[in-house]
Amino acid sequence: MKLEQISSWDVFNNIKLQVSDEAKSWLLEKGPITKRIKSVKKFRLELIQDKVANVEKVDKTFINSKSRKIRVREVVLFGNTKPMVFARTIIPNTTIEKGFAELGTLGESPLGDILFKKDIFIKENVAYASFRYEKKIFWGRKTKYTVKDLPFSVMEVFLVK
Repeated sequence: MKLEQISSWDVFNNIKLQVSDEAKSWLLEKGPITKRIKSVKKFRLELIQDKVANVEKVDKTFINSKSRKIRVREVVLFGNTKPMVFARTIIPNTTIEKGFAELGTLGESPLGDILFKKDIFIKENVAYASFRYEKKIFWGRKTKYTVKDLPFSVMEVFLVK
């Protein structure tokens, strides 16, 4: 899935007037996105990649990591047969090794299955940006979490209008 980021990451107050009510409801969702999709549609997760890969400096800065080995996991969450969310998780290997090993073995399981069931994850920062996909504009959020003071981030682009 080739998304093009078209705005800088920003705080919600600076973008809220540009966002539809439907997109706002997704951007401000407090619980697991998978649970929200499952409540109204048949859920399916498609794993795009889950491997150690190069990460842009802006992503390393967001999680305040200088780690050279960072795991990148990309998935698409479907409701029925429609792609609803593109998600990209960036996890330094140190976070997996010393923070929470299950982050490195998710496979085709949704991250939300552990992120909201364990009380060891701390949400630290959220930023928002717009993206272009197939000539349409969508909104996404990027959230920094820590586990045992070790960082990782989850970016979600909501493919809803």
